[in-house]
Amino acid sequence: MSAAPGPDPLVLLPGMLGDATVWDGVVAALGPETDVLRPRVDLDDSIGGLAARVLDGAPARFALAGHSLGGIVAMEIVRRAPARITRLALLNTSAGAGSPAQRAGWARLAERVGRGEFAAVAAESARATLPAVRRADPDLVSRNERMAGTVGPDGLLRQLRAQESRIDLHPSLAAIDVPVLVLSGELDEVSPPALQRALAEPIRTARHEVVPDCGHMSPLERPAEVAARLRRWLAR
Repeated sequence: MSAAPGPDPLVLLPGMLGDATVWDGVVAALGPETDVLRPRVDLDDSIGGLAARVLDGAPARFALAGHSLGGIVAMEIVRRAPARITRLALLNTSAGAGSPAQRAGWARLAERVGRGEFAAVAAESARATLPAVRRADPDLVSRNERMAGTVGPDGLLRQLRAQESRIDLHPSLAAIDVPVLVLSGELDEVSPPALQRALAEPIRTARHEVVPDCGHMSPLERPAEVAARLRRWLAR
């Protein structure tokens, strides 16, 4: 593992049905000088459990970036252990507990997976998390499906239960006092930029930035642009 650009390593968390490879293009663009760790977020069935697992395996102090579900876990990590986090990046995520419509959707997905429909759910998600202009992109779709295969049906069921365990994290945001990057995709239909604006507003140290022509899967869709913005955040 090579030396970081600053004193602390960078921990990168994927989203639901994502694995470490979601960050491959970003890590390559950041360069070998960045000391990166990429924990899983599919091995526990609560946000608290996922946060605790990351903290157990992480260095004493570290920079933290999370995509989608990984961003929710990242906010819980900061809430639990603020002294260990040197900076925070939140990509395509939200701080809410989940709307009634979202919770109903998670319940339907769990029922389908329980009926043996994981492959169909993974294939649908591989397209639904991309913007309409990229849902026919064979590389992006296949990479999304491969990541889902790594998580598997049991991992997805754990992630869905973790989604159900979400609390409203907005009240804890104002206490964050490290450099924060809130990054949106202009075309994100899963977590629209308005959600990220609301997330950034209570955080005194936050910058909200929007990646043009990009949907929910920003680390896959625009890795070089995401890396450039993370590099500036790491240098703040």
